[in-house]
Amino acid sequence: MVIQYQFAFWGANTKAGSLCFFSLSQRSDCIGKPFEDNVVVNNTYLHYSITKSALLTSTDSPSFKSNKFFSKIGWKELLGIAFILVAIYFFWKERKELSSLGQSLQNTDILWLWIGVAFTVIYVLLQAGLYIYSFTAIRGSISWMNAIILFLKRNVIAVFLPGGGLTALAYMPSGIAATDKDKQAVYHASVIYGFIGIFSVFIVAVPVLLYLSMQHKPVPGTTAAFITVVAMLIAIVLFVRSVQHRGPFYRWAIKGRPKLNKLLTEVFSFDLIMQQFWYAVIVSSLIEVVGVIHLYIAMKAIGVEPSWPGSVVAYIISTIFLIISPFLRGMGAIEVSLMLILKGYGYTAIQSLEIAILFRFFEFWLPLVAGLVTYATKVRSLWSADK
Repeated sequence: MVIQYQFAFWGANTKAGSLCFFSLSQRSDCIGKPFEDNVVVNNTYLHYSITKSALLTSTDSPSFKSNKFFSKIGWKELLGIAFILVAIYFFWKERKELSSLGQSLQNTDILWLWIGVAFTVIYVLLQAGLYIYSFTAIRGSISWMNAIILFLKRNVIAVFLPGGGLTALAYMPSGIAATDKDKQAVYHASVIYGFIGIFSVFIVAVPVLLYLSMQHKPVPGTTAAFITVVAMLIAIVLFVRSVQHRGPFYRWAIKGRPKLNKLLTEVFSFDLIMQQFWYAVIVSSLIEVVGVIHLYIAMKAIGVEPSWPGSVVAYIISTIFLIISPFLRGMGAIEVSLMLILKGYGYTAIQSLEIAILFRFFEFWLPLVAGLVTYATKVRSLWSADK
């Protein structure tokens, strides 16, 4: 590590000496006693002196510790700090919804509220379980703690990135991928995770849409949204197969782009263990079940007569809109779709709004806050290490 200082130089026509003052590691005898030596600048011999106090003052200074702290922060940590700042702005912009959320929480049944929080913990654990089975499906592995952290951090990023549900999968926490092999496993598992997350919604949505069709209760925009989801699934499958089998689209995409060729090969070239894949699908389907339960709990918490059919239909339709919503994890679109569907099941506009807000508290706000805490803990640990 090179540390630069300011020195007072004066002329001295003597032989040039050591340059140890440029690096503390090069000359340990510079520390502990006054030291005099010579240096050549523009063919002129100059004389300088350096003491232990000067060295210690520089390395112990607050500015030096601050520079050391920032030198240990990589781009991922800086990205995390940036997202925390954006999140603060986001919370400020959403203060009206948060105010409504606070009022709704005050009027809810405290027992059902805590039951909902408990299912949020189950929701996070199931998301981590989906990551674990996604890793085993490509012959990889990940610990439960790392899987939880990976989900929480990516969930935060997904709120603020356009198309965040998919683009956040490119985020790679430094503590999880220590080697290139680990990074490749994370990319492969992320592809499986993202695909299964959409695929499980498709599996559950098909019977729900058939039910709505038989009941003659179509929801505006649902058919188009569902077709979009199906198109996304087909596109992902065709794209991955094209990369793995060097298909026409793959050859066209990499033509004259060697770096893209390397990237696509690293990310999408994997062997899939179908048994583990279907285990992951089951876990993802359980995540959808927890979502339905959260809606049912929200109904119980505000004191209205709950409806299982209303909970199932409202959750699945809102999740379809969540998948195709490009910004802020469906902020706005989810609430509107939930209110529209719940009103069709006999709930008033105020009741529908309270149910939607409480549901978002369980599935959106609590995991978001937990993710922000993981980022804040990382930043605090980096700062504490330099004190």
